[in-house]
Amino acid sequence: MSKYKIFIPEHLRAYRPRPLRWLGKFLMKITGWKTTGHLPKDERVVLIAGPHTSNWDFVLAMSFMLSLDIHLHWVGKHSIFKKGFRRLLRKMGGIPVNRANPAALKNEIYDVTQKYKGFIIAIAPEGTRKKVDRLKSGFLRIANETNSKIMMAGVDFSNKTIELGDFFSPSGRCRSRSEIYQRVLC
Repeated sequence: MSKYKIFIPEHLRAYRPRPLRWLGKFLMKITGWKTTGHLPKDERVVLIAGPHTSNWDFVLAMSFMLSLDIHLHWVGKHSIFKKGFRRLLRKMGGIPVNRANPAALKNEIYDVTQKYKGFIIAIAPEGTRKKVDRLKSGFLRIANETNSKIMMAGVDFSNKTIELGDFFSPSGRCRSRSEIYQRVLC
């Protein structure tokens, strides 16, 4: 964790049981990861996070969420929402996306906007763990349809830091992933 406590706006507090919060803090501490930056006070935010390069990104993200005790919605591939885990992943804020049925994602996100006064929806704009030259544009559509601001977050593996960045206002087309991530990691 960071040296200073990160302010959590009231509408993002999860109020999870103390053992879960402790588990998140413990995992962040023993693995050496820390968090810098701040969470937005804005009511509607789409958080684009990257780079998404490993299955361990999920463990890191869950540890981050539990350690700060924040209620964060996140978009994940439908195939991880397997029977037996589906209920837990949804309770942790998971929203399954099936590229063959994008209308289902739109409905899920609409439900989030109706149910919660304020929210953060996190998404990896690469849409895969592989290196890509162009980002998927879904996060732009989600932000536009939910009237949300776009916030950037980066994972700095060399310093073991999750960096909560600034807001991003797209101008025209997103040219490359490095154009966006460079603004977060520099």
